[in-house]
Amino acid sequence: MGMGAVLTAQIVKESPGGVKQTVAMDYTDVVEEVEITTNRMDSPGKMAFCILGQGAASIPEGSSVEFVADGVKIFKGYVFSAERNQDGETSYIAYDQLRYLKANASYVFENMSLSQIIRRIADDFGLAVGTLADTGYVFPCLLKEDEGCLDIIFDALAQTIIQTGKIFVFYDDFGALTLAEAKDLLANSLIGEGSMATGYTYKRDIDTDTYNRVKLVRKNENSGRTDVYIHEDTDTIKKWGILQYYSEVDENLNEAQIDEMCGLYLQYYNRVLQTATIEALGVKSVRAGSVIPVRIPGVEDLEAVRLLLAEKVTHNFEGGVHTMKIEIKSFAQLGGVGVV
Repeated sequence: MGMGAVLTAQIVKESPGGVKQTVAMDYTDVVEEVEITTNRMDSPGKMAFCILGQGAASIPEGSSVEFVADGVKIFKGYVFSAERNQDGETSYIAYDQLRYLKANASYVFENMSLSQIIRRIADDFGLAVGTLADTGYVFPCLLKEDEGCLDIIFDALAQTIIQTGKIFVFYDDFGALTLAEAKDLLANSLIGEGSMATGYTYKRDIDTDTYNRVKLVRKNENSGRTDVYIHEDTDTIKKWGILQYYSEVDENLNEAQIDEMCGLYLQYYNRVLQTATIEALGVKSVRAGSVIPVRIPGVEDLEAVRLLLAEKVTHNFEGGVHTMKIEIKSFAQLGGVGVV
């Protein structure tokens, strides 16, 4: 496969005497293509790879696989599916530890931070944990009943981002669940026209994740009624019409907390969503959640170098060539930070 890339798998085998042992197998020479995808929110990291040749030993489901390129540890996960065709090619899909958090569970978190919530859930599922950043925000009370653990964590992550004004990223760092602030995932390479980028698309819209009215409701046990809290921007309502965000909040929150949350939600969502997809030469350290210096002449908001947040990153290793596709969402999330 070239590029100093190495693909290995840990396979459990049984000896003639019935003793099981784990054997490390190197598939580097028979791998045709490797594609690794990470998303900043809501889904586990994924590696799809294809092994050639009738003689290639199969990789059983649940086997641990690792992908390293030029000494950079890029992906560690577990095989979940395998598909073989008539030409003797076997395509595998592996996911990192976040896949195991798709299981449903019920929790009551009292006076716990996001890092404490992650550690508690990880311990319940026997998952390895690495460095978990201190966000500085504590949930007074967070109740979750029969919800996916991954949804629970990402919902708490989204609330933490809004409450703190800081962007945190939750991901599996080569076998260790990690929570980091996005500013600590700054890429060193400038991506843009004339600098590694080979193509791009740019889009502006108010069709997804844009709201100019926020309506939060809380059940009031004492009055038997529902308390309603609304923040809105009349200027953007005149321009776009009413785009309403609605949610029922924890009844243990007080009026001041809900009113503050309402204002923060409006501040976060009341904007034109800007997205860009950039195709570029591969940078091994870039993943979803990375902060990337980007400059694209011809796009008004990107004429100057800006720090942008990667929502989704797909790396492709094939035929000795490493490329990547980066999807960037909402330049305003980093305050439109200019770096030059």
